[in-house]
Amino acid sequence: MRMGWWTAGLSFLSEAIEPVTARLRPHAEVLARRRRPVAGCAAGALLLAGVVCLLAPVRYTATARLRVEPLKTAPASQGLDVPEEVALLGSRILVAEVIRQLGLDRDPDFVNGRRHGAWLAPATRVLKRLRRATWPAHDSQEEDADADERLLLDVPAALIAKYRSWLDVVATADARTIEVSFTSPSPALSQQVASAHAAQYVRRRLGLRAQLTGEPATFLEEEIDRVRGELLAAEGALAEFRGQHPTVALDGRQQTLAARLAELGRRLSEAEADRIAVESERRLARSRRYDALPAVASNTRIQALRTEANRLETRHAELRKSFLAASPEFHDTSAQLRSVRARLEREMVRATSAIDSRLIVARGTEASLRSELGRTETSLRALDELARQAIELDQDAAHGRALYEALRARKQEADLLRGMQLSSALLLDPAPLPARPSEPRVLHDLGLSLLAGLGLGALAALRLEARHARLETPDDVRRALGLPPLGVVPDFTLLSAANGRSDPSIAAEAYRGVRTGLGFIDPERPPRSVVVTSSEPGEGKTATAVNLAISLAALDCRVILVDAALRGAAVHRAFGLPPGPGLADVVRGKASLAAATRGIDPTTGRTTPAASAGALHVLPAGTPAGDPSEILGSPRWHELLRSLTGRYDTVVIDGPAVLAATDAAPLAAAADAAVLVVRGHRTERPVVRRALARLRAVHARVIGVVLNGVDPGCVYYRSYAYPFAA
Repeated sequence: MRMGWWTAGLSFLSEAIEPVTARLRPHAEVLARRRRPVAGCAAGALLLAGVVCLLAPVRYTATARLRVEPLKTAPASQGLDVPEEVALLGSRILVAEVIRQLGLDRDPDFVNGRRHGAWLAPATRVLKRLRRATWPAHDSQEEDADADERLLLDVPAALIAKYRSWLDVVATADARTIEVSFTSPSPALSQQVASAHAAQYVRRRLGLRAQLTGEPATFLEEEIDRVRGELLAAEGALAEFRGQHPTVALDGRQQTLAARLAELGRRLSEAEADRIAVESERRLARSRRYDALPAVASNTRIQALRTEANRLETRHAELRKSFLAASPEFHDTSAQLRSVRARLEREMVRATSAIDSRLIVARGTEASLRSELGRTETSLRALDELARQAIELDQDAAHGRALYEALRARKQEADLLRGMQLSSALLLDPAPLPARPSEPRVLHDLGLSLLAGLGLGALAALRLEARHARLETPDDVRRALGLPPLGVVPDFTLLSAANGRSDPSIAAEAYRGVRTGLGFIDPERPPRSVVVTSSEPGEGKTATAVNLAISLAALDCRVILVDAALRGAAVHRAFGLPPGPGLADVVRGKASLAAATRGIDPTTGRTTPAASAGALHVLPAGTPAGDPSEILGSPRWHELLRSLTGRYDTVVIDGPAVLAATDAAPLAAAADAAVLVVRGHRTERPVVRRALARLRAVHARVIGVVLNGVDPGCVYYRSYAYPFAA
């Protein structure tokens, strides 16, 4: 039972794989035939990679890992722009800071070290891109946005460019960890710079957070501290009063007045908190720190302009980097960038212009509530001293408490808004000391080069096959020409060399296959006249016509073979016939058809009287003609052809090659059908297609192709379906 399942599974697998192998088999044969260019490309790639690995200097790579997370105050839906963090890690200003910090401008390993030789750089870049194909690095090339700061640091641009060429910043798959790698001739230098670069980035992010949140945070914190002090004093005074007068009670009128004062105090606390928050925003606007303002962060138009400005800055940098600074596109991009920046500045000013108005409204609301509170407090004068003092102390404490809570809420909102735009960076792993060189990776690079060379060689082989492909199998005929293959005839010289002898039965069987293929084209109405032609001379059309006529005559059919290749007549030589009248003489009227026709015994190939039963009739070319097209285009020829098709079952015409004679196409058009003979392993597909185009231009009916002279040793023909199979 188990064996039955295994057998069924293997059978199903083989049936599923067979269509795939059938599709891949022709390509495999192409690669096998053109193994020389494939092997040459592979050897060349290996040689180039070997030279690069031999001459490339030894390099060491050290890698530090950073963890980047949004601030805890940021909402969970706010994503972190990892490519932006990668760009910041590769920025010129950060590079310049590390160079100054470590004194790399005085380090001989850094100053005198070279990344790669000038002529090896392209090949090395290709190998590096192949190695990193599985995870492409983010572009960390931030252009001249920090040019002023770089100039302030007074670091030569050449050192910054060298540093950045040795630096590699890549975000890992989890999109939160960033790897900072540095490659140099010295392992100690690589370790030192990678760790220092990551640490400097962490310090710079902390400094950026302090810079963005410093002034508004200090202002709000000062106000909160002030209000907290007032609140503590008010609560202390209230506690002391209640300790001295624990039995003070308020009647109904006094309680109503106290509730009124508490409500006004709460509203005044909210108004005062709003006024302080607006004053904080005005401080940000005056210092041009627009990013922390709610009016800017929530403005969709400003965000769209920023996106457009970033796109134009990237394109501007690309054009400058590719030495296209003098191109019209560069000037247009520069003008567009200036225009977008100006519009962005105007939008920010417009978005912040309402802050002063809001501050005036907030101050007016606070002043109005204070005035109303003062009028209400005049009612306290009519109360006794203890009740008035109790209400005032309680109202001061409630007002201070409400204002303190409101300011704390405003502070949290401001931190949340700024936290949406900041991130927190943590140095997870400092760079360890490299134990072995990272470049060159000999085995890895040689393997990649071998694969690349084999791929390039396969593409070149398929390209050569497409341009100069031969028709070698019936499948090639079907795919390339869209015509049915009538039969396959081997190259008998190769067959004799392989077998050590010549077997006539193999040739007879091959041409009987052609006869069978011709009979299956239209069994009910077979063509009465067939022109056998080829694209170029020497493809075996005469041999095919002669043997096809003999095969047809062997079926006791009345068959005549006409030699219409008047420029290079060969039919009479195939049968050993002496010179005499033929087709040209009959058309000219110099000889009768009966006098020009010869009889051939199809079994022996020898001459016999034309009146003999079962004889193959042959009409040779006859006396050479000056212009064969005059004979084959004359009405006498068409009358003769009609007469022959009436007398014989099949008229086989050996015509000239289509691309060698202008009369070949009209000759094929005059017959019922045409058969194209193609020399396998020699005739190229474009040549055959041109011949077919000429035949179809005169509406000739090409019914099939005879593949002649194929290699009997080809893998395709190793089957019992072909009598010449090895």
